[in-house]
Amino acid sequence: GHFTYQSVGVLSGRAAVLTSLVCGAGGAVLGTLFHKLVHLLKGILWREKSVSSEVMDGGKKNESLSFLFNREVLVKTIIGIAVGLLSMHYPATMFWGEGSLQCVVDGHQTAFAATKHGLSSVLTGAARVNPNLPFQSAWAAAQIGCVKFLSIALACAGKFPGGIIFPLF
Repeated sequence: GHFTYQSVGVLSGRAAVLTSLVCGAGGAVLGTLFHKLVHLLKGILWREKSVSSEVMDGGKKNESLSFLFNREVLVKTIIGIAVGLLSMHYPATMFWGEGSLQCVVDGHQTAFAATKHGLSSVLTGAARVNPNLPFQSAWAAAQIGCVKFLSIALACAGKFPGGIIFPLF
């Protein structure tokens, strides 16, 4: 492959089992939180007004369909702006995958800017956590994780087709 690996220590049997259990439990908690957040956001964003069947006679039906369509456009526009603002301040939340893997594999010895997927300073000028530099602290990594979690949840709740794989695509 095209990644440079450094040696990684060997885990004993107990350490490997414990690590697996802790990571599995953590993944289950995060997955449950994600599901609850998406459900909450969908409930807030897509709450429909109850319209009785009597009101939906004749021209009223077309007006209510027009309202629902306009509301869908408005909600998706607001979500797009929100995710755009999040990605402006945390560019690492968008398109973050193979390009950053080398940085993670070698413990951030390779700057993201040095990879073929690095971002220009114009795109990272407003960044609160610059993706071209190694994380300065655990807090910086936690911010990226939380914002990525929120942006994917917004994309899923907003009914964007890419959702988890590629938010807002």
